[in-house]
Amino acid sequence: MGKTLLILLVGFAASFVILARGKEQHLLGSVDRMVGQFTNSTAKNAAASGAYMALNRLYLTPSWRAGYTNLVLGGDTLTVTVKNDSVGATPMPYRVKINSSAKNGKTKNLTQVLVFDRSFNEFAVWAKDTVISVTTQDSLGVVNPNLRMQKAPFMPKINKDSLVTSASVQGHVASDGSDIDGMHTGGGHFHPSHGFPNSSFYYDSTASSQSANVTYIQGDLHIRENRTIYGIYVVEGDVLLNQNATVKGVLYLPNPASKVYNKQSGNSKVTGGIVTWGKVDGKSYQIVVRHQPRFLRALVSNYARNNPPIRVLSWK
Repeated sequence: MGKTLLILLVGFAASFVILARGKEQHLLGSVDRMVGQFTNSTAKNAAASGAYMALNRLYLTPSWRAGYTNLVLGGDTLTVTVKNDSVGATPMPYRVKINSSAKNGKTKNLTQVLVFDRSFNEFAVWAKDTVISVTTQDSLGVVNPNLRMQKAPFMPKINKDSLVTSASVQGHVASDGSDIDGMHTGGGHFHPSHGFPNSSFYYDSTASSQSANVTYIQGDLHIRENRTIYGIYVVEGDVLLNQNATVKGVLYLPNPASKVYNKQSGNSKVTGGIVTWGKVDGKSYQIVVRHQPRFLRALVSNYARNNPPIRVLSWK
């Protein structure tokens, strides 16, 4: 009996030792996994922090491309590269790629961010759809194709309600069958006279704080040959430009189905800019769009303030 009891006691002791070792190994495995997860987490957070740091520098200095090399951040080693994006040897205009790499021991993590580093008002034409038969110029009249943006990667936030309110206060709302300053609107078309509304981009050029003329058109805007009109135009339909028709201001078309095009033979001109959810097509003739920053700044400062100077297009 005593011998049997001794054997049982030895067996129990051995079992407890085996069980204790199993628990210890399980505990050590859990600790290793926890340490690994923590290391992965810190590396991931460090990589994301590097990307945010680079975005902040780009916000302050759009031309910054220096990046960061072997920067120690909370025990992680961080390297950030900032370069103009390209597909093979083909550059992608106004796109900047940020690669933020963090390392913690053997653990690595990479955050990649694609940024558009311009504002929409820095372009003569900003279109969500295609742009055809259009010549873009800088403010001095020098041809610059880079001022034309088609298939835009994003559309700006423009306060259409405020624009319509301004047009209403100024008495510049055109609906089918309405009159503006004695000019009849019929068949969904508004035909402004030469010099409309006051031969100036500004509603009150004598005011210390000049405000732009704003006209809201519920149908189409049709500018006849050799006529020049002024101000900001919010057009729900199409914009038709005859030969030598000129807009000194900004055309804003908030509907994807809208288009800006030439109605008849001959070129037309916009001095200011075009912002449209639709397309711009000169119809085999040229629409010459000359960038005028002060006209676009008037649109931004009063009706499109909530647009950042840079935009994140992708984050992975």
